[in-house]
Amino acid sequence: MHIVFFEDDKFANFEPLSLSHPVFTLLCGTSKIYLKWIKALKPRGVSFVCRHYLSRILETESKAVKGHDKPSDFVFINGRFLPTRDTIASLKKLETGQSLISGDALLAFRINLESREDLTGRLGLLYQSDILRDIRSSLTEKKIKAKAVNYLWDLVNINSELIELEFKDFKAESTRSGRANPKANLINRARIFIGPGVVISPQVTIDASGGPIIIERGTVVEPLTFIKGPAYIGPDCRLVGGKIREGCSIGPVCRVGGEVEETIMLGYDNKYHEGFLGHAYLGEWVNLGAMTTNSDLKNNYSQISVHVNSKSVDTDQLKVGCFIGDHTKTGIGTLLNTGISIGFSCNLYGGTLFTDQYINSFSWGTPGNLVEYKLDKACETAAASMKRRKISFGGIHRRLFSDIHGLAKWPGNI
Repeated sequence: MHIVFFEDDKFANFEPLSLSHPVFTLLCGTSKIYLKWIKALKPRGVSFVCRHYLSRILETESKAVKGHDKPSDFVFINGRFLPTRDTIASLKKLETGQSLISGDALLAFRINLESREDLTGRLGLLYQSDILRDIRSSLTEKKIKAKAVNYLWDLVNINSELIELEFKDFKAESTRSGRANPKANLINRARIFIGPGVVISPQVTIDASGGPIIIERGTVVEPLTFIKGPAYIGPDCRLVGGKIREGCSIGPVCRVGGEVEETIMLGYDNKYHEGFLGHAYLGEWVNLGAMTTNSDLKNNYSQISVHVNSKSVDTDQLKVGCFIGDHTKTGIGTLLNTGISIGFSCNLYGGTLFTDQYINSFSWGTPGNLVEYKLDKACETAAASMKRRKISFGGIHRRLFSDIHGLAKWPGNI
């Protein structure tokens, strides 16, 4: 079996993250969505199809997972579905020319192709609704119930459950683990996984009484840090005191302090200082200045709406924080309104509340006074930020910035 992960026509529901990441590469629980499928199915090879301008950034992902098989049997999987026992069983029974339908969405289908080159045609455009509809009409449908995510807050809401489910894999697969300082306080030690090379300092409290806690290799947990499960801390992070409350997944190479709750940080993020972050999803290379704080609950306890794909969507949730695109920075004392969506590569400051529901990509300025963040300046800042983590800002990154800048609705781009 050769798996092809694809985006369907709901990709814009996951903005601002999906501006720079195919949906199936988003983190939830302890891993990205597509890696969950690979672990469950163990395919002979893997390919990706997504919006063309994002295909270049998948090179690092494909190097890690693409097999050397010469397939003819291709199974396509919709990247906004999560694997479950029933779904995996149904997918393994899928015959050539058949599809799996969950609700009104195409979950998966199986076809024969001559080679991977066939993925560059119409099959590479499944994110377009008309082509998705045509492909679906040519297949025999089988109805099943499956677990889909439709918006970013779905990933946040299901995060604790996935950490709980995936914890057993870390315990089962690990051949060695790190140790905590004897003066650290570990509550319910059997539900705590400490990876190799992890440093747990004195005066740290790790409380797994409410759910498991996973701390991956190379992470440093400094004194006066409190972690409450369920929680996942990825590789090479640094927790610099403060409170990491339940429901958090923190991707690789993040610096985190202050108070964080029910939040996913995709990776390479910096929230070093005090301030509250709750019920939020951050992309990569986000930097939050000292005392940056988001609201995740209205004073009147009403349900929260979020700006999605040019319209306001009712989340049916009482708690929704912020959604922040890659490379966005905030200045000291920045306050973010409930349910705010902030685009790619913004620079926000001013020390007062941004009351907006939506902030366009490449915005620069203070509340009520936002102007265009010029492309060259944005690239310079990104290069400086990435250099601090010993990663070069190359041509692939510059083209990505240029493509997303072209999508932003600034007067010069319309």
